[in-house]
Amino acid sequence: MEKEDTLEALLQRATVRVDLDLSPAGTGFFAGPGLILTCAHVIRPARQGQARLHIFWQGQSFEAAIRSMSPEHPDAGTDLALLAVSFHDHPCVLLCGEARPYSPLYSYGYPSWAPDGSAVTFTTAGPAGEHNQWITFQHGPVDRGLSGAPLLDRDSGSVCGMIQFSLGLNSERGGQGLQARIILDQFAELAEAQVTAHRRNLRWLETLSIEQRQQLRQRCPQYLPLLQQSHKALKVFISYSNEARDQQLCKELLKHLAGLRRAHLIESYHSGQLSAGREQSESQRWLEQADIILLLISPDYIADEQCYNEEMQRAMQRHEDGTARVIPIRLRPTEGLANSPFGKLQALPLEGPAITERKNRDQAFAEIAAGLRQVIKELKGEQP
Repeated sequence: MEKEDTLEALLQRATVRVDLDLSPAGTGFFAGPGLILTCAHVIRPARQGQARLHIFWQGQSFEAAIRSMSPEHPDAGTDLALLAVSFHDHPCVLLCGEARPYSPLYSYGYPSWAPDGSAVTFTTAGPAGEHNQWITFQHGPVDRGLSGAPLLDRDSGSVCGMIQFSLGLNSERGGQGLQARIILDQFAELAEAQVTAHRRNLRWLETLSIEQRQQLRQRCPQYLPLLQQSHKALKVFISYSNEARDQQLCKELLKHLAGLRRAHLIESYHSGQLSAGREQSESQRWLEQADIILLLISPDYIADEQCYNEEMQRAMQRHEDGTARVIPIRLRPTEGLANSPFGKLQALPLEGPAITERKNRDQAFAEIAAGLRQVIKELKGEQP
């Protein structure tokens, strides 16, 4: 995966400026092959034949046609328009679910003060409306031109709605958007178009964190088959002490994980790979990005300042946040594990003594590799 492939970067590349007579009027975003969502009020002059409709994307202007619009009666409670363009070679957002109270939101659009595009962030205040159809958000400016901008819920990793209007230019007041589930109900064709788009390009799904993948499975089960098709290799960080016996055991473990690496199920990193001239920050970056963190437990690991007070503590924080799965590996007999911060976690091997106490170490390492394979299937949404 390329370094720039964050959800924020993908969202930005899927966002367009909506122009009337080649002048900025609002924002839209690709929601299906050749399909763009925006607000009906943004393109109303084009529908009335008073202006030409274009979208500006990737430095170029393209003609757009109005495919459909929501009812304009005020009781309808929606302000939606679906546009069509003649090309399909573009990314699409993942439109799904709804925002929950206090969720952090990210958006990209074309406000009047930044016609070339700008990122904005908000905090969800909560739902609004008789049927919770609205998202109310605060702590960010909703200026003219942001109508139609997508709202990325950082907790779920999906676009949970679309900005529709401002509550006032004061940044504390924020604005309101329409929940994604309402949009998908309004335009039924988008549900199939979404699945089609993400079947063709798995990049968005492969960028999701463990927690985001789990939430997507719960909120939008239609993406479960695509999550299972994802070819993303999970990142595994191995934390172990520099004591000679632990280093040798780590080498043996890596041999037994070779099958997972060759199957492109994992890519692994351990501090022993840090050669002369390379920065310690590389280890820290892997620790922060890892999907799975293996703690190779021994008395020397517990006594090691960096392993125990830095790597293990940060790993446990990420585990509690739901952004990584932490698995202790019992290398050597170690006292007091039940009372340690990781004592509540399921260790590998599942049964029996520590690895050095086994008569057949290869069998113990094979059990660890098999247990890790099951965890990978679970994180990818596959049946164990």
